[in-house]
Amino acid sequence: MRFLAIAVAVLGLSCAAPALAAADNAQPLSGAVIAIDPGHQLGNGNPRFASQMRQTRFNGSIVKSCNTTGTATNQGLPEATFNWKVAQRLKGMLESEGATVRLTRTTNSREAWGPCVWDRGGFGAKVGAHLLVSIHADGAPAGGHGFHVIAPKRIKGWTDDIAKPSRALAESMITGMKASGGTPTTYLSSPLSVRGDQSTLNFSNVPAVIVELGNMRNRADARRMSSASGQQGFARELAAGITRYCEVRSRCR
Repeated sequence: MRFLAIAVAVLGLSCAAPALAAADNAQPLSGAVIAIDPGHQLGNGNPRFASQMRQTRFNGSIVKSCNTTGTATNQGLPEATFNWKVAQRLKGMLESEGATVRLTRTTNSREAWGPCVWDRGGFGAKVGAHLLVSIHADGAPAGGHGFHVIAPKRIKGWTDDIAKPSRALAESMITGMKASGGTPTTYLSSPLSVRGDQSTLNFSNVPAVIVELGNMRNRADARRMSSASGQQGFARELAAGITRYCEVRSRCR
């Protein structure tokens, strides 16, 4: 019997080992579907699309237009282009960790417009995403720098279902981004803002946040935003925040 017990124990260990090895090698974002919204679009300022930009819709709080042109650095880098470049880098990082990534727009062109903010907000649910992160850059007074994250305010009939998990996502983004080297805003009292006026958030049916990665009017932020290494760093910070949120398995599985 003693020899049988030893044999069974050895057999049990040999059967369990592959499962343990598979768990160790599992990609941290395997099974996650993540929606990324590169804010704005180069063509939003093209006069050809003025009528599209003038479209309006009530967002649960106020009436807002389809979209805007976004801001730019003093040297002329459009926010839309910066957002796009960071989104492309972020997409690759998340996919390397096992995630499926969907983008709200697939071009960065003067010959394209939108999509409207209500379509951006609804995109996460449309593609079955676990969360939506909208990438932006701010145009604040030049003396301030750093990132901040916007989460949706609870609005009855609009954001009841996502306000709480979106707050959790925002807090994870802030913690993860700081741990990855991101600098929290110096021109706001907190890196977390909870707002009821953002259509991208109010039209979402999945946890959603807007991340203002920095201030395009600030010289140091603008310099970093304009470099490939800086864009890579911003993407890495975003990936750290998303991964932190998804560490609770039920959130992204």
